[in-house]
Order: sequence, then structure tokens, then C-alpha cells
Amino acid sequence: MSNRKAVGIDLGTTFSAVAHIDAYGKPQIIPNAESERITPSVVLFDGSTAIVGTIAKNNTVAEPEKIVDFVKREIGKSKEQFHREFSGLNYSAEELSALILKKLKSDAEKYLKVPVTDAVITVPAYFNDSERTATITAGRLAGLNVLQIINEPTAAALAYGLD
Repeated sequence: MSNRKAVGIDLGTTFSAVAHIDAYGKPQIIPNAESERITPSVVLFDGSTAIVGTIAKNNTVAEPEKIVDFVKREIGKSKEQFHREFSGLNYSAEELSALILKKLKSDAEKYLKVPVTDAVITVPAYFNDSERTATITAGRLAGLNVLQIINEPTAAALAYGLD
């Protein structure tokens, strides 16, 4: 078994997912720490602690002032155009997306039992260069070497060809 692993990540507007290629060459979705196949793309700030996923999503009604969701819609904007402040710190869309990616990376490492260093991340086909670059930045902030950014429809076609 390799001592590191590359993954594919769908960094979605409402939900995100991470997958790997198994020993048989088939793509497999990696369940998160909550045993779910998808992770809500929602961040909850509890003081200086960021909580990503289902717990955050479940608190959107009770604590909306502590929640950030739909951040993918803001990626590529400057910190002047979009930011959120929690506990005196300003977070850009890239930094918030990085928190989601860190959760996916951590969940993948726990599941695969090897470090996850490399990733391919999907983006909508309509994303411009600024949005694509910001997605790469988010990946790097999450501790990932972003091997490639792939259009979501292209990723779907590739997956279809693997079946």
C-alpha cells in the first residue's frame, strides 16, 4: 500500500464529496466522519473554532449569525468584495472553502489510513480564471497539492467511462 493517496473532490455549493480510486481501479466515495457520503458545505464558528459539515448545517436556524454557507458562490472575489468576520478575524471565500477542504482531507485520511497530499478538484464549467485560481488557493490553504482543476461535466463523463 502506498504511503500517500490522491483524491478527487467535488467542492459543492451545498454539499461536497471526496473519492478515491480503489484497488480495482474503480472510483469510490469516501464516507465522512459521520458515515455520510456527502458533507454539507457549511461552516459554523463557535468562538475561534470552525466546525464543518452536518453539525454546522444542523445549527443554521438556531445560530445563523455563526454560519457561513453557499461560499462557493463567492469564490474568486477579493476580501474587500466578500468576507465574513468571526471572533475578530476576517475570512475570505478561499479561506472558508479551505476549511471545508480540510474536513474532506481529514475524513479521507482517517478512512484511507494514509496521508492525503494530492487532489483533483471539480468546478462548474462556467468558472472563470479568477474562480479557478481561488479554488486552487483554497486547496493549498487546506494542505493539498492541487494536481488539476476539472470541469464538473468533464469529471462526470470520466466517471461514466470508468463503469
